[in-house]
Amino acid sequence: MMCQATLRRLLTGTLALAPLFGAGAQSVGPAEPGWSLSVRWENDTFGGTDRFYTDGISLALFRIEPGWLRSWSDRHGRAADQVSVSFEAGQIMVTPADTRRAVPDPMDRPYAGLLYGAVSFHFQEGRAYHGLKLISGVVGPWSLAEDTQKWVHKRIGSGIPQGWGSQLHNEPILNLVYEHRRKYRLWTGPGEGALELLPMANLMLGNVLTQGQLGAQVRLGWRIPDDFGTTLMRGMVHLPPAPRRSSNGKRTGGWGAYLFGGISGNLVGRNITLDGNTWKDSPSVDKEWWVPAVEVGAVWESSRCQLAFAYVFWGREFESQQDFSEFGALTFRWRF
Repeated sequence: MMCQATLRRLLTGTLALAPLFGAGAQSVGPAEPGWSLSVRWENDTFGGTDRFYTDGISLALFRIEPGWLRSWSDRHGRAADQVSVSFEAGQIMVTPADTRRAVPDPMDRPYAGLLYGAVSFHFQEGRAYHGLKLISGVVGPWSLAEDTQKWVHKRIGSGIPQGWGSQLHNEPILNLVYEHRRKYRLWTGPGEGALELLPMANLMLGNVLTQGQLGAQVRLGWRIPDDFGTTLMRGMVHLPPAPRRSSNGKRTGGWGAYLFGGISGNLVGRNITLDGNTWKDSPSVDKEWWVPAVEVGAVWESSRCQLAFAYVFWGREFESQQDFSEFGALTFRWRF
């Protein structure tokens, strides 16, 4: 009963923010129930480096149109085209630029790993999207990031990182994420070509990341899906698929593809991988408060599958960092 009451308060508080961003288009009724499995992998190998944010992997299972969430949404007057809940597990690892040193440079980024699970709630309302995520897990040796990286490096014949003995200590993590997106059709071309703008805002609170983010994506393509674009591990990580029925009430199908570009700015209050452990002394560096990011990519989608690739340029995150970070990201989603 206590968990149910907490869940209701989180959902009510999140969607109470919706009027601040404007209402979406009129709903066309509930979407069709179903499931979706999504895998995302981010790694700096795509850029030929092995430093800073070096790897992130996440697996999420979506339940589309669960009856209890649809009932809650309808009781609270939400004009939702589609509601869904997702369950996620993931691992993230960050390292200094020089992983050959047994004693890392104190001016370089500390070793840190995170292992987490999360539950997210997604509400798609015409041109608007609202997402709420609750994350829990651990940072430190229990994250198994050291074991994972060393195992992979042995298999691929790469140098074994030497400084994991100085990584952040074990610490439980708890973080809340709220994200809002909107969608605007800027141009409709011949056939089914289109150009869309997707502005977004994101707020994170917790002992892992406390930050605000503003950004936007632009996408240009043919038969663009009726969804809300792509996201990063430092965000919702996974977004739900487009409803089986589009905003005009017609059943969607076939395949589509588009190119996209995005830009964002992050105002960072706390980042545990830079600031160090909350209650224990640990390696740390002086972080940058403002971190810009740029991404470009492409998406192909059919009625059941989506394959996306993005390349991300992430600004300097700490004062002694000599250069920006860059990494690639692959996402595969299957709806069933």
